[in-house]
Amino acid sequence: MINNCKILLIFAVCLVSIKPEEFTYQQAITGCDALNLKIQKPEADGRVQTLNKKGAVTARFAYIEREFLKFGTGKKIMEIGGCYGDVMLHALKQSMATQYVLSDLDRRHLFIAAKKLAEKIQKNWLKPDSVNQVHFVEADITNADHVKNFDQYEAILVARVLHFFTPEQLELTVKHLFLLLKPGGRVFVIAITPYVKRFQKFIPEYERRVKAGEKYPGFVKSLRDYVDADVTTPAQIKNLHGEPFLFLDVNTLREVFVHNGFNILECHTIPLNYQSISWSYDGRENVILIAQKEKAS
Repeated sequence: MINNCKILLIFAVCLVSIKPEEFTYQQAITGCDALNLKIQKPEADGRVQTLNKKGAVTARFAYIEREFLKFGTGKKIMEIGGCYGDVMLHALKQSMATQYVLSDLDRRHLFIAAKKLAEKIQKNWLKPDSVNQVHFVEADITNADHVKNFDQYEAILVARVLHFFTPEQLELTVKHLFLLLKPGGRVFVIAITPYVKRFQKFIPEYERRVKAGEKYPGFVKSLRDYVDADVTTPAQIKNLHGEPFLFLDVNTLREVFVHNGFNILECHTIPLNYQSISWSYDGRENVILIAQKEKAS
């Protein structure tokens, strides 16, 4: 009993740690058990809420995840804000040669991802040696002290993460992504635009800012100021974080990546890959970007 209490205390203290930390598969499994974490159940539209109120994830991959998986097969790749590890599991399934770094702000997500990996192995969906292909890293991509292993990764996925940043944090993140990638490496991004049903009250303000030539027209201090209660339940409103939010668009993404040395391969809006009464709007709900760090000539 005393040993269990000590383990719980250690992990509770670690949850508020500001230092980046890496976990082996076994350490992540131990952490999951110590904190009694459970694999989260999806909502009606297939989305699964995060534990830190940073949106939700879905196992229904969009175009950007599929392109990342295709390009990253057999390579050393990273996912920023990888949460419960759904993309990671498919990457491991694709190739035993893939080396995957799953990074997230909240180690509880990483611990649950390890648990999901264990379940896939138990069901013979993945081979036992898959655990040697992945490293779990708790880190903040906006923090320069957390950014290591420059020029190491051939592909980085940043799915539904960048819109949680301030403009200043976005600029830092793109700089850090450039440093992490090998020459010839690619970054794959998907983010939310203002054209979503839940926050449609913001659209007129956003379009006014675009016409005025503002650099970051999608930046808001709080999502709660624009939430549409007609398509959002009280529980969903309660789960909204009160921090700043940055709705993104083609021009904003393109400009910040070009400014930081990337060559843009694709950048355009795409519709949701699922139907939702609270999110579906007009087919411009998401913006994707694929950009490359060019090799030195």
